[in-house]
Amino acid sequence: MLMIGFGKLSQMVVSLNQSQSQLHVYNRTKENVEAASLRDSRIQYCPPSSFSAFSELFLALPPQGCVDFLEEHGKCFPKGAIVFHTATNLSKEDIERAASHLRVVPAKFAGHAAQAVRDKSGGTFVVPAAFSTERKLLKTWLGDAFAVVEGKEDAVKTANQIAVEETLKAAVRIEQRLEENGISSNVQRAVLAQIPAGVMHAHIEGAHGGFAKRVLQEMAEVKGGKST
Repeated sequence: MLMIGFGKLSQMVVSLNQSQSQLHVYNRTKENVEAASLRDSRIQYCPPSSFSAFSELFLALPPQGCVDFLEEHGKCFPKGAIVFHTATNLSKEDIERAASHLRVVPAKFAGHAAQAVRDKSGGTFVVPAAFSTERKLLKTWLGDAFAVVEGKEDAVKTANQIAVEETLKAAVRIEQRLEENGISSNVQRAVLAQIPAGVMHAHIEGAHGGFAKRVLQEMAEVKGGKST
């Protein structure tokens, strides 16, 4: 597998993927990869002259970067090479137009790469049902830290957008209420850095403390009252 790009998503994979003894990476800024290789000896920079040796790509670039890369270097890869394409705002068809001889497999990350690294929790990649063989291949390469599940690529975009929008709305509301109550900026930062993420983890795991349980109960009662 050749990783294309060395941004937050690729760095997350490198940080959490303990299944691979070597991680081949191409990045336009070679120095970034070489610096990372000093911290993790598994990382090896791959120059364009070696692209033809790879039949599997993990394409982790911004939308326009994906198109530009494939238009410039796509012909270096063998016909039928698998491209795991991760850009949330770019469709499979967009990639195929840039490199029609490659097999494009959507592999969208449902989550937040930087938070996954902070939590050391891995995360979930979503691959459409039509690519069951490739889904297993990606799972094997990513290792136990990640889940690779069946799903629609558009669903990941929608889910990520909803989560970002609602989280930002909540963050702004929290900031406003803290300001209204005269909470100092240091305490505000401390609260925002830990409580939202901690409450969300507890909610997912069903492990709320007493106060959070009471808040949920009150919310349920208000909702029930409105529906009657």
